[in-house]
Amino acid sequence: MDVLMDWKSMGSLYASLMFMRTALRDIIPPELHKAARSVFFYFFSNLQTKTVTVHIKEFVGRYDNDIFKSVQRYLSSKCFTSSQYLTLSKMKNSKNHTYTMIPNQSIVDIFEGIKFTWSFRTEDSGDSSGSNGKSTNYFELCFEEKYKEFVNSSYLIRIAEEAKLIKSKNKGKKLYTNQSGDRWTMISQFSHPSTFDTIALDPVLKQDIQDDLKKFVSRKEFYTRVGKAWKRGYLLYGPPGTGKTSLIAAIANYLEFDIYDLELTSVRNNQDLRELLISTSSKSIIVVEDIDCSLDLENRESKNKKGGGDGESDTDINTSNPKTGVSSVSLSGLLNFVDGLWSPCAGERLIIFTTNHKEKLDPALLRAGRMDKHILLSYCNIESLKVLTRNYLRIQEHELMDEVEELLSSIQITTADVAECLMSFDENPDMGMRNLVAEMRKRPLQNSQGNEETKMRKSNKEKQNTKKMMMMMEDGHESDGYESAGSNNDEPDELDCGDEMMMVTMNMMMI
Repeated sequence: MDVLMDWKSMGSLYASLMFMRTALRDIIPPELHKAARSVFFYFFSNLQTKTVTVHIKEFVGRYDNDIFKSVQRYLSSKCFTSSQYLTLSKMKNSKNHTYTMIPNQSIVDIFEGIKFTWSFRTEDSGDSSGSNGKSTNYFELCFEEKYKEFVNSSYLIRIAEEAKLIKSKNKGKKLYTNQSGDRWTMISQFSHPSTFDTIALDPVLKQDIQDDLKKFVSRKEFYTRVGKAWKRGYLLYGPPGTGKTSLIAAIANYLEFDIYDLELTSVRNNQDLRELLISTSSKSIIVVEDIDCSLDLENRESKNKKGGGDGESDTDINTSNPKTGVSSVSLSGLLNFVDGLWSPCAGERLIIFTTNHKEKLDPALLRAGRMDKHILLSYCNIESLKVLTRNYLRIQEHELMDEVEELLSSIQITTADVAECLMSFDENPDMGMRNLVAEMRKRPLQNSQGNEETKMRKSNKEKQNTKKMMMMMEDGHESDGYESAGSNNDEPDELDCGDEMMMVTMNMMMI
């Protein structure tokens, strides 16, 4: 009976509410009714917590987003304990492995008592902003709206600092190449064993290169003061097999710089070349090996003489159609790459070109400011040979060393050929030296006329250096160590063993 009365009461209440609803709808104007609904929803919405969502994309247009990289490093140390599904990876030659989140996973980060939710997302992209042109990755950050200012002033700064520490802890030299298009691909951690202790190089030249590198990395304020981009160009030239690649590896190991191995024939046009330059990081070395073979960069003066030109031809040497797959990078594009308006974009960068035929390159590419130091890596001499015998045979003196030195004065042999002769005899130094002497005796004697020309060239250089040093002594001028930057004739440094010995002698005279 009581239950029946309860149902009757509820029915009466419902009927009364429906009557009142109908009456209010008829009596109250629609405008007032709409305003009442807005107030009602506003009141209840304020009872809920407002959140802010921030998307951090991997690329900004066509370029890497540094904030994305910082967040990725920061979360790599958090996701192992906070996420149930992870991706484990390890780069080739790397000592460390890395955990990353898989798409559509979320983790919670608590910083100073505030909750931050991070999610990793992947979305389809119709443009080429993603790494594969089909999708792009981004991080999604959610937090309460009242912490907006805190995120901007403290949390993001903390992420950047933590990411920098993680990067420093896991620092390893990386090797990049441009396999296609205008993007770099990281091949592996750079682990070449070549160092300045192991390369077969004349000690005087070796020390000069090391001193130049030390001065370069420590002179950020100097470059800013004189208004120059913080970069330096090296041209390594000489016969094949004289250690140009090994010297590049030794420089990278000495400075702890990443290497960007630029394959010019894979670059479609000047615009792509510019994109590659912008994508490089600071503390890096951009390498173009055998530049005389990479593109048609032959000396325009010699070409004009052959073709009867007036020497003012267009610098766009390569005019191949990009649709054919052949590079259309021009000489002017390469010159702008080296020292144009875009060149200072990263800072603290070396640009190294190598060639077996320096005379084939256009002088515009070789001038100071582009290639600041021209380093000749010539045939093996007794000093570089002793480095090789120390490395391969673990000896520096031997009864055959005098004969080897005499043979070196009359033949030409590269350090690569010497290394090949010694390679198989690390346990038998005597046999290794005899094998080397036998190989050297097979070599033809140098052309006497060529020797005379070489001697005359060196003599002229020595006279020029002597004259310069005497003028410096008279004027009381002291060089800042970068002769090419301060020379009036805008000539780059030209280094070989003879020049270095002369410079050392004259410096001693000045002292």
